[in-house]
Amino acid sequence: MKKSTWSKWIGFIILTLSAGIIYRAPYLKSVFYTPMQETFNLTNLEIAGLMSVYSLSKTILYIPGGILVDRFDNRKMLTFSLLGEAILTAVYATIPSLGVLRIIQFLYAVVNVIFWCAFVKAVRMFGSAKEQGSVFGYSEGIRAAASLIINFVALGIMARMQANMAAHPLSGVLWLYAVVYALMAIALWFVIPSGTGNEEGKHATFKDYLAVLKVPAVWLVSLLVCFAYSVQVASEFTTGYLNNVMGMTAVMAGVVATIRSYGIGLFAAPIVGKITDHASSYSRSCIVLLLIEIVLTIVLLIIPGQPSYVVLCIIVVLAFAAAMYSLRGVYYATMGEAGVPVAMTATATGIISVIGYLPDTFMNLLIGDKLDKYPGAAGYKYIFVYMIVFAALAIAVAFLINRIAKKNAEKAEAGSNA
Repeated sequence: MKKSTWSKWIGFIILTLSAGIIYRAPYLKSVFYTPMQETFNLTNLEIAGLMSVYSLSKTILYIPGGILVDRFDNRKMLTFSLLGEAILTAVYATIPSLGVLRIIQFLYAVVNVIFWCAFVKAVRMFGSAKEQGSVFGYSEGIRAAASLIINFVALGIMARMQANMAAHPLSGVLWLYAVVYALMAIALWFVIPSGTGNEEGKHATFKDYLAVLKVPAVWLVSLLVCFAYSVQVASEFTTGYLNNVMGMTAVMAGVVATIRSYGIGLFAAPIVGKITDHASSYSRSCIVLLLIEIVLTIVLLIIPGQPSYVVLCIIVVLAFAAAMYSLRGVYYATMGEAGVPVAMTATATGIISVIGYLPDTFMNLLIGDKLDKYPGAAGYKYIFVYMIVFAALAIAVAFLINRIAKKNAEKAEAGSNA
């Protein structure tokens, strides 16, 4: 980027604000789970099926999407994806049939893959190798702020429409998202310089792509993201837990979910990201955060599923969110330890994302089936067990990444001393 530092960081803020809102419509169920069921007349399994369509499509598209982004300029990729999101969300707001919803989820996957690969590449370029925790942490914080604001506005719109006895209050939320997506697309066109991430005009060759595939730690980072994301997907069902088991209203459970998903990340990710820049390694920081997740999930598992424990449950859910969003601000920073070249970040992101976000294809179905088979608190206990198991698997993978990083550092030191 050849613009001034001030304008560069304005671009960074607008970019990460966009990343904070672009997933609100595809992941509508994370905050508006019960209203989504009622508005579209869906079962738990049907909602899980919609998320599986979205995730499976992304899985297929991540690698070609990453290659596409590495070959074209980020401004066009980012703007295209946001405009596409705006159009799709406007259709979503008309309350279409289940069949149309499946098509929308597939097309969401197309535009979101392009956006995500371009976004990770752009963010990584904002910091040096020793500043990756900070830039990814800051990006998580700004994304959280954007999501927090838009979802509180959305909850306010929904509450107002419910008070006015509107036929479909959730439609107002979707129209809000659609308008904001369009506005952010326009803003990005003016603040992101043309050619971002590819100023020299050099395109990767097939040999370069094979080189990324041969980096062992790329596959380990993929597994780390996969297991950590499995925990995150499962944790989103705490919204339904607060509503259906702990006795909170849908709106109040949505408020807690918004704070959990975005308010906590606003502070946790930037602070912890900055701390990890001074830690011995990013992979070791991941291990610590995952251990915290396990301890807090065990507490959720043993809390009785009764409304009298709702305050304690909320505290644990929010504490868990702090660890989870801090982890999100760190695990992509392990790409530096893996030895992934910055110029191939989008391609590596595509590879990592294929495996990393597979949980959307199976976790929602797994959990939706359990909730339908075991109504009430019993079904959610299964969710908490899944969270503990996947966090433990993530710790094992982070340990292996740490081992590889140490070996790479030793080789580099030996080479410099030769």
